[in-house]
Amino acid sequence: MSADDARPRAGEPGGEPPEEGAPATALDGAHDTSGPRLSWVLGGVGLLVLVMGVLAAYRYDQSEAHFAAVQREMDEKGKTLDPEGCVDAILEWHASCTANGPLCDHGVPKIMTHCLKAQDRTAMCESLDLRSARAQWVWGKCKDRGTPCKSRKKCPCADAYRAMDSFCRHGQAGIAM
Repeated sequence: MSADDARPRAGEPGGEPPEEGAPATALDGAHDTSGPRLSWVLGGVGLLVLVMGVLAAYRYDQSEAHFAAVQREMDEKGKTLDPEGCVDAILEWHASCTANGPLCDHGVPKIMTHCLKAQDRTAMCESLDLRSARAQWVWGKCKDRGTPCKSRKKCPCADAYRAMDSFCRHGQAGIAM
């Protein structure tokens, strides 16, 4: 390595300034300013995240208030409804649920339990076939009542009957979630 190789070249830090008319290099401090500033882009993304977070929190609060009201309603309705009446009430509620869609779908067992717990359901529990751990009877029950399931993964009728099954399996104490 010679002494000339160790010296900084023109345009490099510590070297001579570039010659007049020489092409700019990345080290000259020249950069493309035609695009948006990074601070504006990050600020816009941050604002978007903030707005989406506020909207999600608002929607969640609405859903929580809806579920609290429906639980109180089912606690009262359950005092006079038989088990099939509870299923009818749950399906009616689910069809007009104003909460977030997935919360409505996953809330069927909890709301059904509120209806069932309002009175003693010993006679209902004794009439159920609890021998099968998978509660396959729910599909036929929904079909017989005129509310067949289009999808086995998303069926409020089957969820209501499964909640009934679970309610009885757990000594009328609630459901296993």
